[in-house]
Amino acid sequence: MFSAPRAPVQPSARRSALSHAPSRGLLTVLLSSALWSCAAPSAPAVTPTPAPPLQPQTAWTPLFNGKDLSGWTTWLPSGGANRDPDGVFRVQDGELRVLHIEDTGAEHDFGYVATTQPHTDYRLRLQYRWGKTTFAPRKDLPRDAGILYHLTGPDTIWPSSMEFQIMEGNTGDLWAINGTNLSTTVSSGSDGDPRYDPFGEALTTQFPAESYKRVQRATDVPEDASGWNDVELIVSGDEAVQVVDGQVTSRVTGIRAPDGSALRSGRIALQAEGAEVTYRNIDLRPLAYLPPPSGATVLLASGTDNAAAWQSRSGGAADWPVQAGTMTVRSTAKPGDAASTNDLRSAQAFGDMHLHLEFKVPVTRTGLPEQDRSNSGVYLQGRYEVQILDSFGQPLTGQDDLGAVYGLHAASVNAALPAGTWQSYDIEFRAARWEGTQKTADARVTVYLNGEKVQDDVAVTGSTMLGEPEAATDGPVVLQDHGSEVQFRNIWVAPLEE
Repeated sequence: MFSAPRAPVQPSARRSALSHAPSRGLLTVLLSSALWSCAAPSAPAVTPTPAPPLQPQTAWTPLFNGKDLSGWTTWLPSGGANRDPDGVFRVQDGELRVLHIEDTGAEHDFGYVATTQPHTDYRLRLQYRWGKTTFAPRKDLPRDAGILYHLTGPDTIWPSSMEFQIMEGNTGDLWAINGTNLSTTVSSGSDGDPRYDPFGEALTTQFPAESYKRVQRATDVPEDASGWNDVELIVSGDEAVQVVDGQVTSRVTGIRAPDGSALRSGRIALQAEGAEVTYRNIDLRPLAYLPPPSGATVLLASGTDNAAAWQSRSGGAADWPVQAGTMTVRSTAKPGDAASTNDLRSAQAFGDMHLHLEFKVPVTRTGLPEQDRSNSGVYLQGRYEVQILDSFGQPLTGQDDLGAVYGLHAASVNAALPAGTWQSYDIEFRAARWEGTQKTADARVTVYLNGEKVQDDVAVTGSTMLGEPEAATDGPVVLQDHGSEVQFRNIWVAPLEE
């Protein structure tokens, strides 16, 4: 929340549109998919029909309809796809029940039920509850199941994928299945397996083909042995975060297929692994990673090392490191000295705009004061700060949490994702109106955080703390140095409709 640039901004005669920007391009966001796609152009001889405006709002959508297995495929080694004569996978009372069958003492196939379509860039949430029966060959062993994601390749036991372990005493562990690999940070764990530790040693695995390797969960999470338990999986390209009952149990980056290629998408599967288990409320929500529409001004592009759109506070060249389109705060901030910060500002000034940016806050140790949890911010016109902070799993305490207009408007809900996850802001900003030097209307802001509206057309009555004074001129987008190595990517500005 700390500082904004002190160098004067460039004036502009335009008040209600993006400065020097071409006409607005439009984008259709497909909420039923985790993929974003552009509307196809009309034939040249036909007057083009405008696509709907940018829609940064996403929604939770049932991945399982509670009625049947539409959109899913069962697979068992003895029968193959969709041949399940014993009813290992069945739908009853709106729930997906696995191995709710009679125990005859015979061994039962391990298997899974998988989505028919691959998914990428999503949040998956579900609830599970254990039944009473276990089956050979895992009779009388801890009850075992799991979520497979980024599942690729042929059906087998088990296909190449990552596993979010669901198991008595180990829910939240991570398995690299059938030759998949990953990068993470670890400390020594029990049984010789590494344990996820956000402050541990870097580990990039080189597991051979057909290997099955575990990374233990960071912390033990109490499980309700007879009731419902909540899990959430956040998958962002080749990165993932696993959450059990609101606690992060593992983070991984650089997920790789057995051939070494990046794994960024794949099917999702639920295992049958010798234990009676029930799933419900299986929902998916796309992450709001909007690509720049036609006509947008791109300030930071994916896949490039170019920071030419940015300047230092004094107007010199930006000195934050950029690698493959990811820019990281290079901090010079000294405690209590706002003038020491190394904020960046866009070289171009803007008026009304739709601003999109994606950011990742680093993990911080527990017990830190709230404002020391990976603090940064984005200033609109260099005047009005929208806060960036690690607020995942924390109660909203006021006007300084993630999603807040700093010091003026608290976020309406906590839509934060865990630290170490790429998050997104979509900000619809209408500048203050002026007649000469007299302000006639306040600036107004609508903010979407991770696809959820957290500010709804709120009035911003004046500059926020350390912002530049309000004036009848356009101003830059400012990224704040508050001493944390926050990362940014995919930043663009598009004009608002009149």
